[in-house]
Amino acid sequence: MADRMSVEAQRNKMMLGFIVRRCARDIGHPPTPEEFAEWANSREENGRRYSLFGRPISVTAAKVILSQPGRMVSARLELIVKGLR
Repeated sequence: MADRMSVEAQRNKMMLGFIVRRCARDIGHPPTPEEFAEWANSREENGRRYSLFGRPISVTAAKVILSQPGRMVSARLELIVKGLR
């Protein structure tokens, strides 16, 4: 059972670079840390607001995220992928 959960957890992760590119596409240019934090913290679907990473991120965290595009993270993947269609 633990193996199944770890496989499932891996499937629900993506590289930060993919998320940053999605942000850049939405705002029209590569984001600054301030823009990325605002974008990630103010997502909305069906009238409900949420934070992409499950909790709000700071500008400092956004700087780290922007510097580590190959890092794997958990995020609300279904909404990112759906937005690409």
